[in-house]
Amino acid sequence: MGASHYTTEEKEAASVEIPFDMPVIDFAGLCGSPEERAKWLDELDRGFQTYGFVYLSNSSIPEEMVEEAFEWSKRLFALPLEVKMKAKHPAYETPYSHRGYAPQGVGHTVQLLFDPDEIEKTKITAPEIKETFELGNSMPDSELVANNWIPEADLPGFRAFHERWFVACTELSQKLQRCLGEALKLEDPDLLCKQESKYDAHISLMHYPEMAIEPLHSGTKHRLNEHSDYGSLTMLFQGEVGGLEVHDGEAYRPIVPKRGTIILNVGDMLERQTNGRWKSSLHRVVAPREIMMRDDFELSGTVVDRYAIVYFCQPNADVVIDTLPGYEVPGKWKPNMIGDWNEKMTSLQWLHKRYTAEFY
Repeated sequence: MGASHYTTEEKEAASVEIPFDMPVIDFAGLCGSPEERAKWLDELDRGFQTYGFVYLSNSSIPEEMVEEAFEWSKRLFALPLEVKMKAKHPAYETPYSHRGYAPQGVGHTVQLLFDPDEIEKTKITAPEIKETFELGNSMPDSELVANNWIPEADLPGFRAFHERWFVACTELSQKLQRCLGEALKLEDPDLLCKQESKYDAHISLMHYPEMAIEPLHSGTKHRLNEHSDYGSLTMLFQGEVGGLEVHDGEAYRPIVPKRGTIILNVGDMLERQTNGRWKSSLHRVVAPREIMMRDDFELSGTVVDRYAIVYFCQPNADVVIDTLPGYEVPGKWKPNMIGDWNEKMTSLQWLHKRYTAEFY
């Protein structure tokens, strides 16, 4: 089996100011001539092997729609707490109960911790300052578990927009899954698309409120704890406020927000399917680095609100997450899904294992 993502010493190393130098993949090129497509598929493969993260430019989602999505998020999180609680996230039972508004303290991100005592310790040592709104498949004809919506009278138009947003993200996701199959040179390049035929994806709207910067610098409070993503492919939309950092095997490095791009990263399931060829990297959200600030940005004792929208691609619930054909030889990275238990799991079983720890 391949190497771990990092040694204990590397994991605990101080983060560095030098930004994460990950490639920008041109989606238009992925949809271009055979020569262009081959070039960009190779770049995508190398990026996921080396970093587990890439930028995607020129996607099929109009920038105006992305901006509208952020406006809706800002309106949502600006609502009074009692209104947001009308769509309260229920007590966790299954991945399909992961729906609705989760105020600060509901859900706590941990990385491959499954012992209840260890999880409780992290709630004290690494509290997160965030609120989220969780959505599953928002298509009106979906047979999956319904979403927990804010009442229409309290936020008119929110549901209608997110039904369109889910479709736009899913259409892009399906095109990217085909690209992944081609980049991996699978005999059936549509295999990953077929494994996600029920569009069982998940969207997280995330808000990190303005707060004092000192607790973030001292580590007494966090915005989002270090973790790897649970699913297959993640599509991250972020604003201009930095703070996202990725562990490169030696230290955490900041990701510079690039307007007009989407961040793509490999999740645990895709890492497992490629047998460690592609890397499900640790990442976190902290206070933005000074090196990333605009020249006209006035430093103060607070960090401003940060918003992010995340679309998590996930295989159908009954898909067994196993090595893809042609990848029987282990790659560089030891997949997170193998761990110490080394058992095959379905998509639903792995999500349940990770969510149970998050909502313990």
